[in-house]
Amino acid sequence: MGLSPEHAAVIEEAEREQLPLKRRGTPDDVARWIVRLANPASNWVTGQVIAVDGGLALT
Repeated sequence: MGLSPEHAAVIEEAEREQLPLKRRGTPDDVARWIVRLANPASNWVTGQVIAVDGGLALT
């Protein structure tokens, strides 16, 4: 985004403070749910919205 590393760190810290888990998500956090839902054992799950957002939707 063209930010200095210092400015980016300040923004990341502010984002972390807004999350109940106090950490930003990683690609692995989302990938686990993709793999789980792609598993044939999940074929009964239909039409759901699953928030994988570290609790941001709760704040």
